[in-house]
Order: sequence, then C-alpha cells, then structure tokens
Amino acid sequence: MKIKKALITAAGFGTRFLPITKTIQKEMLPILNRPIIDYVVDDLVKAGVEEIIFAISEHNIQLLHYYRENRRLYGYLKARGKLSLYDQVSDLHTKAKFTFIRQPDNAPYGTAVPVQFAKEYLVNEEAFFVFMGDDFLFNANGFSESKAMLELFNHSQAAGVMACVKKPKSELSRYGVVKMKKVNQVSYLESIVEKPPVEKAPSNLVNISKYILTPKIFKILKDQKPNPDSNELYITDTVTALAQDDNVAIYTPRGYYLDGGNPTEWLKANLLVAYHQPEVWEKVKKHLESLDKS
Repeated sequence: MKIKKALITAAGFGTRFLPITKTIQKEMLPILNRPIIDYVVDDLVKAGVEEIIFAISEHNIQLLHYYRENRRLYGYLKARGKLSLYDQVSDLHTKAKFTFIRQPDNAPYGTAVPVQFAKEYLVNEEAFFVFMGDDFLFNANGFSESKAMLELFNHSQAAGVMACVKKPKSELSRYGVVKMKKVNQVSYLESIVEKPPVEKAPSNLVNISKYILTPKIFKILKDQKPNPDSNELYITDTVTALAQDDNVAIYTPRGYYLDGGNPTEWLKANLLVAYHQPEVWEKVKKHLESLDKS
C-alpha cells in the first residue's frame, strides 16, 4: 500500500517557548536555516506522500507563507542580480500538495482534535500519517523513517503503526510508556502507561506521537470522551482504543529523535544537526572551545 496523505498538527501555542512563541509559531523555529516542521515534511515526502494537510490556528498563517510561492521575494532578488538565491526556496511550494485547515479558538483542546477537523480529507484513504510539527526524526544519510514505518505497516498488516523511542530508565516517568506484546518478531501495542513510577514502567519505549492510522479511528473518535483529568481529547487514547480491537505495530526509529518543543531540546537539536554538517560544525566547535577558555 502507498500512503498518499499526511496530517501534521501545528495549532498549539508553544507555551514552553514563551515569549518568542507569542509571535513566532514553535513549528517555525529554526534548526539551522530551516524550520522544524520542514524536516517533518521532507521525511514524509521521501515516503511518497503527495498531500500534506496542516492543522493550524485560525490566527497563524506563517506556515502558509512558508510553503507558497513568494513572487515578491523573487522580484526583489531579480532586481538586485541575486536571483540564484531564490533556488533555496523555489522548491518549497512544489514538494507536495499543501492543504491548510484552520482550527478555531473555540475548538476543544487535545491532540486528537486536529484529526477530527481533517476527517473529510482522510476518511476515504486506506491509511494516512499523523505527525506532530514540533519534533522530528533525523538521519544524516537521508534515510526516511516515514518510509520505514510504511514498510512495517505493510509487512505487519496492522491497523496502525506507532513510533516509539528508547529512553533511559531514569526518564521514563516523564513520558507515556508502552506495554507491548511480540508476535512473529513484530511488537504490538497493548496499552500506554502515562508517566509511570520508574519501577512500574512496562518497557523502556516511549510514545513520540508519530502514527500511521486508518479511517477506523473516526468511529472511535466519534464516541471518545475527553480525558477526565485534563478535559482534553488525546490521540493516545484513540490509538490505545484501536489496539484493543486490532493490531497497532510498534516502530523503533533508526535515527535521532529531536524534540523542538522546549528551549533546551531545541538547542540540542540544532547542535546535533550542525554536527553532521562539517563546514558548520567546525565553526561551532571553535566557538564552544573559545567559551571554555574564557
């Protein structure tokens, strides 16, 4: 099966990055010279995705501006004899078909809400990706984690795939930790234990909210109730419910999981991507060494 569509959610406030996210959308914060979300887009395009649906706030149009053609910039560079610079952005609006759905302010909260809003674009698909826009999986060699997820989906014949990464035992209480079973060398989700005490964690794999799902989830979402503690509608609850009736395969990425959702992890992500660009890293390394001596 080929998956043609992906939903990327990008409608949050990014409160862990305030005050900068008062003006700049967290998904648009740079990892070197590209926004976080563009790494997500590229990985999906490598997997053969033809249409990417962005769920955005009704007030935020930064993503729309980034992924559409900018004739004003084109004219500016042409007039100054710098048209070659436009090559750096000329393919942004042709990577895939981009669709934008606006999530209104009065919409319920929760990670499953954008999926509900995108239903009309996804309900007739055999399967689709659902990724968050403020974190990404990075491979310096260009390997596509999305493509590998799709291969697992096809091989396992499961009703969905959920990406999970290994975390040290000391950090497990900060995440949703998966309990799983193994059948014919494939691991399948049984449940997700949210922020368990270290001694009660069912595994060392944590959910990173990157999924392949099928339209089966819309029936689940129709009856799903908000989480009683937060009153939010969580996609993790949707996927867990799916796993009760069908198989949801667990995918473990080969590359680095980089989280751009808070300042410290965002800085680490920049440093790691810079490390894999020798001409950039040499300058960063010299700067860090100079700080150490001062």
